[in-house]
Amino acid sequence: MRRGAFAFTLIGLMLLAGCLGPSTASWGDGDNAVSVDFDRASTSFSSTLGPQKESMDGLQAVGCTPGEEDLGVDKTQAIQFTGYLAASQMYASHTDQVQSIGLSVTASAAIQSMPFKQANEMIEGEGARVDLKDWNDPLNPQTGSGTVDLDEIDADEDSRWYILGLIPTTEHIQDGMLSLGEWHQAVTVKGYLVASNTSNAYGYHSIQTVRDDCTLDVGSQNREQLFVMVTGLELDGASVTASGDAEDEWVHGDVALLGRTGFVMMFFVVGLGGAVGAFILSKMFVMKGARDTMKILLGQVGVDHVKKVKQDVKKAKATGMMSPTERRAEQRAPPKKQSQKKSESSGALAGFDFDSALADESDSAPMKTSGGGSSVVVTEAAMEMENTVSQLHSEDPPAANVWDAPPRTSSAPTSVVTPTSQPEPKEHFSSVAPTRSSSPEPKAAPKKRAVRKRKATVSKQDEPEVQEQAPPQKETFENEEEFSDFSF
Repeated sequence: MRRGAFAFTLIGLMLLAGCLGPSTASWGDGDNAVSVDFDRASTSFSSTLGPQKESMDGLQAVGCTPGEEDLGVDKTQAIQFTGYLAASQMYASHTDQVQSIGLSVTASAAIQSMPFKQANEMIEGEGARVDLKDWNDPLNPQTGSGTVDLDEIDADEDSRWYILGLIPTTEHIQDGMLSLGEWHQAVTVKGYLVASNTSNAYGYHSIQTVRDDCTLDVGSQNREQLFVMVTGLELDGASVTASGDAEDEWVHGDVALLGRTGFVMMFFVVGLGGAVGAFILSKMFVMKGARDTMKILLGQVGVDHVKKVKQDVKKAKATGMMSPTERRAEQRAPPKKQSQKKSESSGALAGFDFDSALADESDSAPMKTSGGGSSVVVTEAAMEMENTVSQLHSEDPPAANVWDAPPRTSSAPTSVVTPTSQPEPKEHFSSVAPTRSSSPEPKAAPKKRAVRKRKATVSKQDEPEVQEQAPPQKETFENEEEFSDFSF
């Protein structure tokens, strides 16, 4: 697993190799930035790469004239530094050791002096290899064991070297210096030296000379340590100019042959497209293996049954049937809250409840609930009937003895029961029998023929009138218990 992750990471870095690069200072007046106003007669710069902002002006550019050996501030041609790039260093900031003009350096390069063609034909591994340890001072790198020890080069060294502190003259040059981040390539740096008011100043022009093509000669110590105000760079197949409008202008992230646009397109087509294609292909192989295994385990008849079941399931879903899992999920789901708002088409019905369904459409009188927390609705007719029965009960004299209620009859609710004879009152077995000398038991008055009221839906006008006959006597309803509770 670890090897696979490492391989994937390595491939990803290879794909992004053209888009990555070292960090360097920015151009302008912000933090970790440098700004140079280049003029051969008087150059000025401001830098925030150090602990505090530093600026200098009045710097004079030293150039050359082709065919002349001497250099001077009156020469207009840029000096060339050509050879094999062995090491380089980009600066996003400087330490306290760097001062004055060194704060304007954004990159340093160690170039072995040789013709451009020879440097371009150098095979990887045959050129100088530098073990760079520290490069805080732009003109004094600290190197270790390698084929060349830059800080130990002297007159006995066989090779000749340029140790250059590069100062950009334009923003395009500053961006193009990132091309020096790739070591072991042929390069030509074009620019001007910095004139000094004192002789033999460290990094300034002193007694240097050039060849006929304005290439700087290396002195007897086999090492030249100089500040250079860069105006251009030449690479193998690309160049960096001050204006940035060359046909072969080098751009950060550019890839040879393909270019940046071509590289991005190749990444999406080959990288992402290949990954998607590989996923689809592998999924097809897995599904095919699963089908073959199922045929071996179930047989062709079993496979046909499975297909038939899948078809039946699809048809059942199309007709709206639910699976047991879906049915259980629907049962477990919380009930939906019904809206309490009245519908215009429902008339007097307040939503849907059992009491409203029992109410008569003709009974438009307001309804009253039987209790604060109850859902029972009492109509006006039921309330009137309850009042009538309560009046009848209030007229009854209190019973002297305990007696059993008459049994219920199975007759229809509308029938009227007229008892022929009064049954003898019964006493409870636990009571004490009355004596003969006690007052006689009151005789039950003959029952009056009762007319039972109709349902609540019948209005008062339709009720039959009861004729008055004898003086009012006690009325006893055989089904008295039926009127004792209206709570439904």
